[in-house]
Amino acid sequence: MAAIDYIKLMRVHQWYKNLLVFLAIIFVELPSEWPWETLPAVLNLANYPPLILGFLALCAMSSAGYIVNDFKDMEQDAQHPEKKERPLPSGSVSKTTALSLAAVLAIGSLTLSYILNGMFFLIVILYVFNSQAYNYFLRKWAVVDVTTIAVGFILRAVAGTFLIGVEFTSWLIIGVFFVALVLGFGKRKNELQLLGEDAADHKYVFTQYNEKILDQAIVMSSTWVVLFYALYCYRNFLDVMDTQPIMLTIPIVAGIVLRYVYLIQTGSPVGRKPHLAIKDKGILVGGVLFAVALAITLFFWTPIMLFIQGLFPPVSP
Repeated sequence: MAAIDYIKLMRVHQWYKNLLVFLAIIFVELPSEWPWETLPAVLNLANYPPLILGFLALCAMSSAGYIVNDFKDMEQDAQHPEKKERPLPSGSVSKTTALSLAAVLAIGSLTLSYILNGMFFLIVILYVFNSQAYNYFLRKWAVVDVTTIAVGFILRAVAGTFLIGVEFTSWLIIGVFFVALVLGFGKRKNELQLLGEDAADHKYVFTQYNEKILDQAIVMSSTWVVLFYALYCYRNFLDVMDTQPIMLTIPIVAGIVLRYVYLIQTGSPVGRKPHLAIKDKGILVGGVLFAVALAITLFFWTPIMLFIQGLFPPVSP
């Protein structure tokens, strides 16, 4: 039994979802105008230790959930063209070892969560109930399945606010929710493309989904992602557009979303494996541009403009 089998069993490649815990330092506590009266949350290094520990706690708990899910679906996964290579259905990891690892991860996650923060601990408990409700019940119904996954994303994002002691807003919840819907419906669409007529044999929910329904859901969700991000920028920065023109980032967000939808519709494996998106040049370039543009417009626009004006002083008459 190789170490790589344990990594696959824990689905380490899925841990990127838990990075949502860090959103609290970007979109919840808004920085003041330049010069800053207090250091912005994202630049305050004191915020990172609890967030990193919270990230690890969520990773451990999510891995425990993945193991339980794989154990439950082992027979079905053995018939799947891709999932049959997972450690449990392939037999590279025993059932006893897998369940023992899941128990250790869950106990470790709960212990760390309790030490970090009482409310964070409760969020982790809610995350466990949500994920297991999905595994055993809610994934059988179309739309309900993807909505339940989206709730898990929201819980991750909200959890970070408790770790650094800031209030979460409806904007954080709405934004994360619709991004999760795009990912969820995109995954269903790509799974349907991959499995074809045999899709219902692998997942009961495919007796209810078809490509037309999924296409409409993807279009609706991706549209709301861009719209709500634009509304967030307008609502929260209308009075400070001269010093924090964050609306300049909206076209970049729209481009990233459209690129992702394009990948889904063309049958790219990115749809069912979103972690592969970083290998797509369009997504990668768009992500870098967004991060740079967001940092400049949110934190450094005024000092940069002052620097440029200093290079080109007005000419005296």
